[in-house]
Amino acid sequence: MHKNSEGYSDPTAGKAISSADKPPEVVSWLIKTFKEIASLMGYEIVGRVTLRDRKTKREWR
Repeated sequence: MHKNSEGYSDPTAGKAISSADKPPEVVSWLIKTFKEIASLMGYEIVGRVTLRDRKTKREWR
């Protein structure tokens, strides 16, 4: 639960912040696909996979 600076519950701000931080569906799908391909090839991804949007320069992990 998100709380404001005074310590009171602020669900509207909490929803907005979690929506803004959530990666686009295509990014989640792509990372999952990378992990599945590595598994099929006998490997596993042990570190974070970081993707950067070429247009916005925003990074997703």
